[in-house]
Amino acid sequence: MDGLRSGLLTALLAALALLPALPGAEPARQQLDLNGTWQFRLDPANSGLQQKWFSTPDPFPDKIAVPGAWQAQGFGPASPQLRHSFEGTAWYRRSVDVPANWTGQRTILRLGGAHRRVTLFVNGVELGGHDGFSAPFEFDISSAIRPGAANSIVLRIENPPVAIEASPDLQKPLMPTGMLNYIGNWGGIFGSVELASEPRIRLSSVLVTSDTSRRRVSFRIRVDAPGQNRPLTVSVAVPGAPPASQDIAATAADPQAFVEIDAAKLRLWSPDNPQLLTASIQLLDQGRAIDRLDQRFGYREVATRGGTILLNGKPLYLRGYGDDNVEVLTGFPPSSKAVFAERLKLSKSFGFNAVRFHSMTPPAAYFEAADEVGMLVMAELPAAYTQYFFAHRDFLKRELTSALLAYRNHPSLLSLAFGNEFNLDWLKTDPDRAEFLSSVADFYKTGKELAPATLILSNDGFDMRPTDMVSLYRGAPADRPTVRHEFGQYYCSLPDISLKEQFTGVLLPTWLDAKSKWVAANHLESIYPAYVRNSQRLQQLGRKYQIEKVRGHAEVSGYHYWLIVDYPGGTGEGDSWEEGWFDYFWRPKGITPEEGRALNTPVLLMLDAGVDNRTLWAGEPRQVGVRVSNYGAEAVHDGRLTWALLDGGKRIAGAVLSGVEAELGKVSTIATIPLDAGAAPVARKLELRLTLDTRHGEYTNAWQFWAYPKPRQTAAAALPVVSNLRLAALSRQYPWLQARSAKLTAGSLLITEDLDAAALAHLHAGGRVWLMLRQTVERRGVEFFPASGGAAGTMILEHPALSGFPHDGLADLQFYNLIDGAFPLPIDNWPAGIQPIVGGIRTTSSFLSKTKNLSRMAYAVEGKVGTGRLLVTTLRLREHFDEAYPEAIALFDSLLRYTTGPEFDPRESIPEPALRRLTVE
Repeated sequence: MDGLRSGLLTALLAALALLPALPGAEPARQQLDLNGTWQFRLDPANSGLQQKWFSTPDPFPDKIAVPGAWQAQGFGPASPQLRHSFEGTAWYRRSVDVPANWTGQRTILRLGGAHRRVTLFVNGVELGGHDGFSAPFEFDISSAIRPGAANSIVLRIENPPVAIEASPDLQKPLMPTGMLNYIGNWGGIFGSVELASEPRIRLSSVLVTSDTSRRRVSFRIRVDAPGQNRPLTVSVAVPGAPPASQDIAATAADPQAFVEIDAAKLRLWSPDNPQLLTASIQLLDQGRAIDRLDQRFGYREVATRGGTILLNGKPLYLRGYGDDNVEVLTGFPPSSKAVFAERLKLSKSFGFNAVRFHSMTPPAAYFEAADEVGMLVMAELPAAYTQYFFAHRDFLKRELTSALLAYRNHPSLLSLAFGNEFNLDWLKTDPDRAEFLSSVADFYKTGKELAPATLILSNDGFDMRPTDMVSLYRGAPADRPTVRHEFGQYYCSLPDISLKEQFTGVLLPTWLDAKSKWVAANHLESIYPAYVRNSQRLQQLGRKYQIEKVRGHAEVSGYHYWLIVDYPGGTGEGDSWEEGWFDYFWRPKGITPEEGRALNTPVLLMLDAGVDNRTLWAGEPRQVGVRVSNYGAEAVHDGRLTWALLDGGKRIAGAVLSGVEAELGKVSTIATIPLDAGAAPVARKLELRLTLDTRHGEYTNAWQFWAYPKPRQTAAAALPVVSNLRLAALSRQYPWLQARSAKLTAGSLLITEDLDAAALAHLHAGGRVWLMLRQTVERRGVEFFPASGGAAGTMILEHPALSGFPHDGLADLQFYNLIDGAFPLPIDNWPAGIQPIVGGIRTTSSFLSKTKNLSRMAYAVEGKVGTGRLLVTTLRLREHFDEAYPEAIALFDSLLRYTTGPEFDPRESIPEPALRRLTVE
């Protein structure tokens, strides 16, 4: 009898739930937060299902926090890279008291994200599975849930073992792979979990699109109305706009409403003004509310016109950065919107307005934070490289659909790409390439149907059609906007070994262990931090060079600078890449927000004087052109350009130019400056500072120049100088130099390109030698900015050899022409007491090397050889001994005066093995 009564009560409650709500009643949507502690157990043997796993606590001996990777919570044995690295099957269980008033409702279990495969059991009943990690997902558990009672929810999660060890082109696409699971094969739940109650007749999905030219916002709303025969009404209300509604026929095959509101009084969303709105959407049955959704959105429109991106009808320049999901403590991205908001605000303070995720779509909390902070997101499906897309197209098609349905209404979502670097050359046959392109076209069609307001990209890295925008290393087609792919040449700083102790989470900093041992072996513990700081300063010089260079190309619509944080070693990308603006823990690396904003700015002032043209002769004016890349609020009309040349903060020249004009979305030449350092007896460092005043703001940029007094022919040195260099310009400047045929005496200085037998004999006789080491195949030069993952930190001593040659303790751009292409002389086996006059520490390994070695190197170094004195330089003085290069002539003169003077008296001896490597037969 009790069972009959219970059954009748359940049926009655179910019938009542299908009735429309009473007038004024709130729609019946409720949620239970299931984050927090769950029961947990690993299942290394993949033992399958056992009934007792759902009913007794014994098989679940552990606890785990949700969300969070199980590796980061201490589960699994250590691996070479991770403190814990379990791969396989694990089980989660939680008992949930479901409210009795959920009877007759639709009950949903939602997960913000889990990796990789999920199977759900409710009260011992298997209810389905999910394979995917690019978007939240849900299960309808209405058939198994027991309202008014405790319910057992069990999740079986698998992350099958898969290793990513080879370089990108050689990786095997065993599993769908992107940056979420590239550094580590994380396991577990990484998004929030909730249990939700919804009406049976409900609002099922919403698509919001804006037309800013017509001042309208449209809502396409789908309705799930099983068994409903009466017409329904969908209403939309947005604060500041007149409400609107539409009747629909619930019996239609796909019931949906198209509601358009007048947006004339709504404020636009943009990264500069991230104005968010909330639409209250109600489903009405004869005027009575039976369901309600609050949909947050931004009134904004993204479009393209030829090679230009338009945001709300105006040209947009993407000042973006790359994010590789580097989470050295937690593995998975954080589930906290507050953490994402803090990071996004930091990035925005450096002037960025966009972020690109490599082969990954960030979680929901990220989009919510980006909406609020004002950061455009370029997301991707989890296809790290070509082969992953080809091998997992069905999986990725589902990911495409789920990601766009989940995130298409976020104003921060700028674009979605199908993956990273789809290089067709990696495919072996023409039929394979044709099939690949056909799949891309099918994905594109699906993407535009699901999210017409989102830019859909075929991939990041190659021009593959169809696509709304292209992301390329170089080139720019006229018919599509172009963003520079993984921009910045991957300049790195030296590894900061002081961070090693801060790696308290899942990732083991093995690459820093190796570098720490090298530093200790070379007795550099006290001075290595200075090399790191100087390498970060060089890195920022490279960023300024690259950004100003790309902004000068009007056909390019943006960049994503690679990367925002440093990237660890031990993955398929080889050793670490300290290429970030910030370190592994999101802290700026020797750069301030003001310096970042000076580069990542909508209106950027630029010079036509490149990094190889920053020196001048004092008292000889030169013309410097000024251009501006204008992606500000509007065209510049009657602007004012102020320029000043500063010497130690003191203005020595300058002017104000009025009537500046600069078209919006273009690069314009706006002035020519007569740069005149004035006559001065000593060389000095100067700063050129430009400021453009417009109606909508003030924009400033600055550059360093070095001015040198022009040398005259001077009296001969105090001792004889014999030169083996065949250089006419040298003889004109120093007519008293003796030719190589001249006889050497013990008191002579020999300038030579080769340390041959005669030069060695002269040294052993107590003579002086300046070895301007000749480059050979074995002595190859390097770039001033160490691209492709390289790093260098230079150090310049306060030394009489550089008397009168200005420097700040490192090789700034006055050394660009002297170092770019020069051979860095390795001095790893030289005594620690020998400190180069101009030298540093650099990485020596190649692109994607498993280990990047560090090396002490010199561009100018001295030492004793017997009773003789030797100066070795590899700087490109000979190649640039010309009036067009004041720095080369000035430095040569300084070194010549030093080597012929009394201060040339090195204390440390150069070891015989090192000397042999400098000699020629």
